[in-house]
Amino acid sequence: MSETNKLPDLESMVTRLLKEAESYASVSGLNFFKESFEKQGWTGTAFEPWQARTNDLRPGGAILTDSGQLRDSLQILERGNLKIKYGTFSPYASIHNHGGVMMIPITKKSRKYFWYMYYRTKKELYRGLALTKKKIVRVQMPKRQFIGYSDTLMIQLDDWILNRIITRFKEI
Repeated sequence: MSETNKLPDLESMVTRLLKEAESYASVSGLNFFKESFEKQGWTGTAFEPWQARTNDLRPGGAILTDSGQLRDSLQILERGNLKIKYGTFSPYASIHNHGGVMMIPITKKSRKYFWYMYYRTKKELYRGLALTKKKIVRVQMPKRQFIGYSDTLMIQLDDWILNRIITRFKEI
């Protein structure tokens, strides 16, 4: 009587593993980026807290979270070919993620808004904006990264894939 060992179908194992890894990376990546809003900072190689707001109009409120729209706008833009692209179509996401300078025109309509906010909040910032002689106000936005390449995320994904491979070979 001869005994033969049946070889495992490695090609189907790899195909299945790649599909599982893509699904896992899609969900865990999106969750990782959304956690930046909870942690109030970015975790690249190490955690970097976001710079606090100056002229804080919402004391005690979370940075970059007023309505939650920015966090909720994060999505998977592209998926496939061993690549996942995350992003958002929010018009103000880039200035928050990368930092930079905004040039805000002061119009009659904006002056009305500033007066409204001044009377509502009694904050001198709004009064100053309503009375300014400037036609354009320059605002420096600090970098408060919430999405991008992260060594920490990649290590988490590598660990998950390695554990999955080990588990699969133990099942054989």
